[in-house]
Amino acid sequence: MKYAERKEFLYDSEVFLRKDTQTALQIHAEYVRVSSPIPYPKFFEVDRSTTKMDDLWHMPLTERTTFSRTLDVPAIATFEKPDWRMTKLGLKPTQRFKFWLANLHLHPLDTVTKNVPKSIHLDYFPLRGDLIYYIGYRLMIINVVLEPKAYWAQTNVWLGLVCEASIVPDGDARPIPNLGVAAPAETPAAPVTADWPGQPPTGPMNIPHNWP
Repeated sequence: MKYAERKEFLYDSEVFLRKDTQTALQIHAEYVRVSSPIPYPKFFEVDRSTTKMDDLWHMPLTERTTFSRTLDVPAIATFEKPDWRMTKLGLKPTQRFKFWLANLHLHPLDTVTKNVPKSIHLDYFPLRGDLIYYIGYRLMIINVVLEPKAYWAQTNVWLGLVCEASIVPDGDARPIPNLGVAAPAETPAAPVTADWPGQPPTGPMNIPHNWP
C-alpha cells in the first residue's frame, strides 16, 4: 500500500512542516537507519489486486501469493524467546518479532525532507499479511501499531511504527531455494507452475521417485 492511502495514519501537514517536527523526524530516521541490521530486512508487499485473502485469518487463498514490490526497509528488529506449545500437530514454537520503522523512510520521494537518502524514500505503508524476510525466515505481519511514545511533543505526528510479525506456517509446501528472493510465480503476471509433473490439481497416478 502507498503511504498516503492509509488515511487513518495521516496527520496535519502544517504540524509536519514545523522545523522542530522535521528535526525530530530526521533524528529518529537516522537512528533507525544506523541501528538497522545489514542487509536491511526485506519486505514483500502482497499484490492484493490479484491475491485473495481470507478475511478472518488473513491467509492467501490462491495457489501462491504474488508480490507487487520487494523493498529493503531499515528497521530495528527485536524478538522474544520462542514459546513452545504442545498442539495436535506436536510441539510447536511460537515466536513474536517486532520491527520498528521510521516515518520518514516510508515517505515518497517528493517529501520535504532532504537529509534522508533517496533510496530509503519507499512510499510504502506495511499492512497485515505482508511478509518480511529476516534471519532466514519469512515472517508474516500480524499487526501494525503505533506506540504511545512514538508521537512527537503532544502532536499527532508519529516518529515511527511497529510491525508485529511471526513465522509463517509453511505446511507441506516445498520450500523455494532462496526465501529472500521472490520466485517467478510470486511476481505479478507470471504463470503459476505446477509443483509436480502432470496437470494440476492431481497430476499423474505414479510420480517417479527420482523427480526432484
